[in-house]
Amino acid sequence: MLPRSFTTLLLSVMCAGVFAAAQPAVGSPAPEFGGKQFHNLPPTMSSPVTLASLRGRVVVLDFWATWCGPCVASIPHLIELHQKYAEQGLVIVGHTDGSSTGLEAFIKAKDIPYLISVGADIGDAYGVSGIPHVFVIDPDGKVAWHGHPGDMQESTITNALKNVRLSASPAPRFAKPASVEKVARIEAGIATGKVGTGVKALEKLAGDKDAGTAAAATTTLEAIATWKTKIDGEITKQKDAGDVYSAAELAESVATSYAGHDDAKVYQKLAGELKKDPGYAAGKEYQKLAAAPGEARKDPRFAKLVEAFIKKYPTGYYAEQARTLGN
Repeated sequence: MLPRSFTTLLLSVMCAGVFAAAQPAVGSPAPEFGGKQFHNLPPTMSSPVTLASLRGRVVVLDFWATWCGPCVASIPHLIELHQKYAEQGLVIVGHTDGSSTGLEAFIKAKDIPYLISVGADIGDAYGVSGIPHVFVIDPDGKVAWHGHPGDMQESTITNALKNVRLSASPAPRFAKPASVEKVARIEAGIATGKVGTGVKALEKLAGDKDAGTAAAATTTLEAIATWKTKIDGEITKQKDAGDVYSAAELAESVATSYAGHDDAKVYQKLAGELKKDPGYAAGKEYQKLAAAPGEARKDPRFAKLVEAFIKKYPTGYYAEQARTLGN
């Protein structure tokens, strides 16, 4: 029997390719993966999906292809991880390119539930030299681990999940529906992003004559209050770190979720104040650079764009982030 390390190397070589960029080190910011088309896109996400849009969650980014035997062999394990941890903040992204023909039929045949991304390449920006190759990316957007999926320890994911920020989702989720049907229906609506109208309905039910209904509504309101406190803390954390753009975008998204409730005005006002901060404009420009796929980053003109950005914003959070884009 071959040693596991040798077997892993052999499997990777079987699906090897040649890429130019260096692999991002553990602890360094993860580059964008360059997805252009998406399958199994959750209703809470919009296209294009980027790592920036997944900030606050743990991302398992799997570079793979339908024609790669070892890649296909890893799918059942990834499905298992998705089923176990998706509700806790894990997002699995299987990224491939146009060489994966008949992709929709393949996804259906393999019953793949997680997000599939299609781009111009399979891991150029990540320096991937053979597939399958997985990167575990923590809630701060940094590489926590990378290697063959068969060598990925589940503890790597569970440890990263401890730092998941619920504010990555525009609405609270309820692990278990309320026992009272009318409250459970309101919870279902809240989970789709209708927080404001849901909270108003729950506040009314909290005074219901039926003690069971009132108690269920109160319990759900308490859960939402806990979620809201975490969101407020995340906005403060992002602002204090210098990521004013993310803080403003989060505040604005929460304001949208709270439509129909007085709290919407509070978050709208906060978002407006943050957008007046000079850091917001810098962050908005940085997002355009960070969204560039691996193929575009090879172009010398991209390096000039990064240099121009750093010259314009020489210090601060976004300058530090921009300096990692060319690595």
